[in-house]
Amino acid sequence: MIRNLFRWSKDEIAMEIRGLYLDGEELNYTSVEKNHLALLRAACRYFGSWKDAVEFAGLDYSKIRKYKAWTKAKIIERIQELHRQEVDLSWRNVSTKVDPALAAAAVRANRFGSWRAALEAAGLNYDEIRRYREWDESLVIDEVRELAEAGEPLNSRDVQEHTPPLFHAARRRFDNWDSTLEAAGLDADRIRKRPRSRETSASCR
Repeated sequence: MIRNLFRWSKDEIAMEIRGLYLDGEELNYTSVEKNHLALLRAACRYFGSWKDAVEFAGLDYSKIRKYKAWTKAKIIERIQELHRQEVDLSWRNVSTKVDPALAAAAVRANRFGSWRAALEAAGLNYDEIRRYREWDESLVIDEVRELAEAGEPLNSRDVQEHTPPLFHAARRRFDNWDSTLEAAGLDADRIRKRPRSRETSASCR
């Protein structure tokens, strides 16, 4: 986004930096100078240095300096590193707490297309990583939304085949799968008419 220099503020600069970080872009000085010169100039004007702007945005500048673009190899390497550390690799935990930038990069169409595909590329069993607890209506809805956010197919056949605990819990709590989707704020008709198979997801890699 191109902004007029005089319309920047410290908060807008910080928001832009965080947005680029979540999109998996390189934020070291050289890359920003090349790809986001207007942002860099505004940051230096308002903060005095790029380092101060990055830290104001809540990011660790020492890590930013070493940061490299999220290639498939780096995504796999990071997932395996977290797995060795016995980190909870469920989509919700990674995307909201552990490493949002990793999660955002992994599900991009030009990377793996879904969190499941990224985990499997790293040699991990997606179904073993997913955690299933005592299912109530709230948890069912949360899990459905999590699948949607992770880019997983949500037609009844795929869900029944690949995440049976969720499917059966949904049938118990909401009578049918369409009602579950609607309760999660999703368009059941659209999902039913345009099923997205696992093969389609794999082609996004």
